[in-house]
Amino acid sequence: DPAQPITIILDGPNYLRWSSAMTSFLKGRKLWRIVTGDNPAPVKRPDETDDSFADRLEDWDSTNHRILTWFTNIYVPSVMHFSRFDLAKEAWDFLASRYTSADLAHQYQLVSTLNHLRQESGQSIDEFHSQMSYYWGLLAVSEPKWHSLSELISEETRCLSITSQQSPFIIAATSSAPPHRSDNSKRPRCTHCHRIGHTVKTC
Repeated sequence: DPAQPITIILDGPNYLRWSSAMTSFLKGRKLWRIVTGDNPAPVKRPDETDDSFADRLEDWDSTNHRILTWFTNIYVPSVMHFSRFDLAKEAWDFLASRYTSADLAHQYQLVSTLNHLRQESGQSIDEFHSQMSYYWGLLAVSEPKWHSLSELISEETRCLSITSQQSPFIIAATSSAPPHRSDNSKRPRCTHCHRIGHTVKTC
């Protein structure tokens, strides 16, 4: 077995690509069920000898630690320390919980990137198609975790709010509104997308 089974090195932001490639690699070697926990460490059967059980446990533990070694060989050390885990499932679950907790923001970023993607001057159609396919592939990998449209809109609103707070002078310079703060207390607020200025009926 290769010491570095896939070419993608996990650095954090590329978790979706890494996990997709690693999943394919493990499934191709019939080891995926160890990572999911569907194939846990063996338990001694009532009619089994100690030697037979020890052999089965050793085989399983060898495979489990082989997967942990693969994980260790294809990540940036600052991401995490795999030495703290004794089970491949624990390491996999930790990475999934750590890097999919910001999944909504990541999906919004991918959608936004696709929305603004344009064919550059001199760029061939094949190159542009490959570029688009890359981002669509990332979205396809995260498809089971898709949130509702209203949540993506809320994420967009949150990102715009952060931008506004960080760039008050730019906002003031480009705004055509008067310098005083507008009173939004009397304006309707949509209960679907939480934006001010319309209701859910016209959202």
